[in-house]
Amino acid sequence: MIKVGVIGVGKWGRNHVRVLKELENDGKVKLEAICDIREEVLENVRKEFSIPIAKTDYVELLKHVDAVVIATPIDLLAKVSKDALAEGRHALIEKPVATTSREAETLLEIATENNVIAMPGMIMRFNGAVIALKELLRKEPLLYIILKRMSRRPKNMVPYPILLDLGVHDIDLCRYLTEDEVATVIKAHRLAMSYDEVIIATLRMKKGVYCHIHIDGVSPYKVREIDAITESSFIRVDTNTNRVAVYSATGERIIPVEVHEPLKKELQWFIEVVKAKPRQYQPNLHDAINYLRIAEAISTLL
Repeated sequence: MIKVGVIGVGKWGRNHVRVLKELENDGKVKLEAICDIREEVLENVRKEFSIPIAKTDYVELLKHVDAVVIATPIDLLAKVSKDALAEGRHALIEKPVATTSREAETLLEIATENNVIAMPGMIMRFNGAVIALKELLRKEPLLYIILKRMSRRPKNMVPYPILLDLGVHDIDLCRYLTEDEVATVIKAHRLAMSYDEVIIATLRMKKGVYCHIHIDGVSPYKVREIDAITESSFIRVDTNTNRVAVYSATGERIIPVEVHEPLKKELQWFIEVVKAKPRQYQPNLHDAINYLRIAEAISTLL
């Protein structure tokens, strides 16, 4: 059975621990070790989930596992990932995987050299409502898509650019839902407040679809919506509530959505890929390189 470790067990890393423990109880994986530089946090998580090994040094953790989930702060992701991949460990690397596209390219080079899986943590691809939307878009041509991601960010995340923290989700969804690459960033604006920022950008895909993204760290309300305009309908998706509604000349139609925890589906997929080691899989580091390049292009216009 594959032995997995989690590096970084803060708020989001702890969720990985929780879900991996569920998968361990289902006989899918062995959650062998966790790591965090904060000893009190580390010990609390170790006790709560009965983890055999707890280390403050991730290099020591790597000796005990076959694969790792890397959920460190953004500025540490690339360094930790490089070391894990160089040691021959498969890795699920939380977004954005690196702070620059060049760093992500280096991760791809190391993963290729060591013949290991390196998967970016793009959880939105595993959201039930997004999956339902993608299936709908296979049946009718998409013209325009609007992605809104709004919520007040925790204070510890505000120092990080919102494009790297949240924006990469929606840049990736533009590519994922259109099954196309970004041709150009038409325009982008940044609104800076004393406590956070808002980024608004419009992208044009190579096949002509327009994608408008609104990334907001200011709103006190959590909004996660996608509006898709096709030749015959308007589709409203709420990924918070898993609601997908199609509006057309014949009225409103609610689309059934599979209800599941996206993180669990993502981790199950990662484990399956590690076991099978296919030559091609998604999401992959090419996806990460692409969304980071687009984030960099947006940044040049701000």
